[in-house]
Amino acid sequence: MIKRRNLSIGLLLSISLMLGGCSFINSQTNNKKAEEDEIFMPVQDYIGQGFSFDNGEKTGEFAKKHREEIIKVVDQFFKKEYGLEVTPHNLVGAKNAVVVFVESKQEPYFHTSVVVGVDVKNNKISDDVFAYEGSVEGAIMSGLYVMAYEKEFKKLDEFCEMIAKKYPVVGMRQEAVNNTMDTGYATPFFYTSTLNNYFPKAYDAYMKDHNISKKELRQLIYEQKFEDGYDSESDTVDISLSFYVNKVRSLPDEKMANKVINEFKREMGFPPGNYGIFIESNEINKKTGNERSFKGTTPSIDDIIINLYK
Repeated sequence: MIKRRNLSIGLLLSISLMLGGCSFINSQTNNKKAEEDEIFMPVQDYIGQGFSFDNGEKTGEFAKKHREEIIKVVDQFFKKEYGLEVTPHNLVGAKNAVVVFVESKQEPYFHTSVVVGVDVKNNKISDDVFAYEGSVEGAIMSGLYVMAYEKEFKKLDEFCEMIAKKYPVVGMRQEAVNNTMDTGYATPFFYTSTLNNYFPKAYDAYMKDHNISKKELRQLIYEQKFEDGYDSESDTVDISLSFYVNKVRSLPDEKMANKVINEFKREMGFPPGNYGIFIESNEINKKTGNERSFKGTTPSIDDIIINLYK
């Protein structure tokens, strides 16, 4: 009887420890999930909420109170420097500044951002609006590039829509594009980026005459191919296609990525450029707007290159 009772106590103790261990493990799991929920969000729900820069808490609050004043300064900057009107979408606090994400109101269509200096302590907005060197000009040039290859970009749009119907993937929401993208021409499925000094003739011609025709832009871009020192494999437009897995919290599928890449390679008539093609995880990092993980081409190593053509 004594042995049996001792055995029962031992069993009860073991079960208690096991349950306690499970409780601890469950607690850790729940804490990890809570942390991940704080950081990540399904792409279907993401519109830029949580997008932020380091040391931007105070200036972010300042931007909310002075939104109209900041927008006015940004509007004046684009009209004066580029003769363009933009729609400001998102004001994000940064160190001693507010970064304003904007979209052009007319062709050339593009997304970019500028920085407005602020003095929180003295409750002042600086008239000094600036951007990283060449970033706005590059964004404008990417929009001009889309104008020049209008038919080809329409085909790229159609390809992306076909992929979204054929495979279990979705694009980024347009609100997220507006609030977080500043690379140039951007859609829910792809974005473009380039520098204006890759196509100086086309960019300069547009800045002299905003009414330049799409045909003329295309000709000027094509002529660049024969300029001394022009590298058709690098001095061009980067085009990144991103398809997000539509199942919530799912990771990217390499097999699916390879199928999409092969489908792209079989098609003809896409715009010239250096292409990256990616299947992205369903979840997006709220702060950065980047995917949690991806499968697809290796950036800068196995890009798919379509050279310039007339």
